[in-house]
Parts: sequence; C-alpha cells; structure tokens
Amino acid sequence: MWDETYLLSELPSDAETEEEVAFIVDVLDLQPGAVVLDLCCGQGRHGQLLAAQGVKVIGVDSSEFLLKNVAKSAAHLHVVKGDMRHIPIQGGCDVAINLYTSFGFFEEEDNRRVLREVASTLKPGGKFLLDYWNPYAVLQLNHTRNWWWVSDALLALAVVEYDAEAGYLSDYRTIVELSTGEVRDLVNRVRFYFPMELQSLLAEVNLKVCALYGDFDHSPFTLESRRMITIAEKV
Repeated sequence: MWDETYLLSELPSDAETEEEVAFIVDVLDLQPGAVVLDLCCGQGRHGQLLAAQGVKVIGVDSSEFLLKNVAKSAAHLHVVKGDMRHIPIQGGCDVAINLYTSFGFFEEEDNRRVLREVASTLKPGGKFLLDYWNPYAVLQLNHTRNWWWVSDALLALAVVEYDAEAGYLSDYRTIVELSTGEVRDLVNRVRFYFPMELQSLLAEVNLKVCALYGDFDHSPFTLESRRMITIAEKV
C-alpha cells in the first residue's frame, strides 16, 4: 500500500505540513543539533523541514519506494530502510516521532515490541511524540465509502470497517488503472488504542505520558478531537 498511490492521494498540503512541523518543534523544544528519529518517515514530508532547521533527523521506513522519494538536499537528513519492530538504532536520540497514524499495524505483541524499540532509541529524558487519529472518532468511520481520483487515469475507492470489540480498523482500497483496466485490491489494518490503553503500553517501556493534544493547533484532547497526539518522556 505504501507505493506511488500513497504519494498521490490524500496527503496534507505544504501549509499543513509546515504547521505540523512548527508544532513538533514547539512542544518538544527542539534545538539545532538535536537528534530526532522519524519513525515511518515515508517520503520525508516532516524530516526535510526539520533538517532544514538544523535538527539531525534519522528517518526509518520499510518502504523502499517512499525512501527513494526523499529529497537528498537536506544535509541533516539520513534515511534507513528498516522494520519498526527492529529499529536499527540504539540510544542516542533526543526525540522520536511517529506521525500520521503510523502505529498499530500489527497484532498486540508486535505493537508492544514497536514501543520497546522506540524506548530503546531514546536517551534518558528523551521524548516520544505519537500522532494518531482520535480512537473515539474512529467509530464514525465505520462503513464509510470514498471515491477519489489519484490521477487522470487512476481511480481509488476506500471502504472502512471498524471492529469495535477488537479495536481494529480495516481500510480496504481498490485502485483502478483506467488506461489498462488493471484493478488492485489492498488492505491496511490499524489497531486503535484508547488513551488509558496507550498510557499503560507506554508505561511498560518506561515512557511516561506528559501531555495530550487534540490537533497540531495545540488544542487540548477531547472526545471530539480530530487527532490524539501523545507526548511521552523516557523515565
């Protein structure tokens, strides 16, 4: 699913990305020279802007296609192909960020393993920012359908199903290439954790939640928030 169709669909605008990066710098008090792990960095949407401010960014992603699309102009941005369950970095990071609902892709034990790996990359006192859809709002997405044009010849359909008992959202995608008639079916499953569940998981790996936000505009988290942005500190 993390291929050219991801790059061409439903991504935030440049202005939104700038707002998100400004929020990250502010709430984490990032200074030039700080070492940041950008986990699931994709095409470097945030990492490039952070690196331009003198922050040393290490981007990790499992998609070779997306990593090839990272601009090479930022001197302080380095990318590595890797699995978030086995992060190829140990210690030395001041901050880790995981953005755009890029957590919860696995079964329970592997999701826990991801958090253990994140904690192992951080210095004592290092912070972890996890950006997630608001799990309470996810309920409203159940059975929704959405068509959109990826390009002039590429049509996409997304159908969402949410298993409230298990906490898993399944995003079924159908990609139709009109020029060839090719049809591709893809699915992405995400486990959504409610605030107390996530706090417990983080505590297991010595990450203490110190703040919750409802969006990148610094609004406090509520049941109606669009996002759940969690800030945790390594203790």
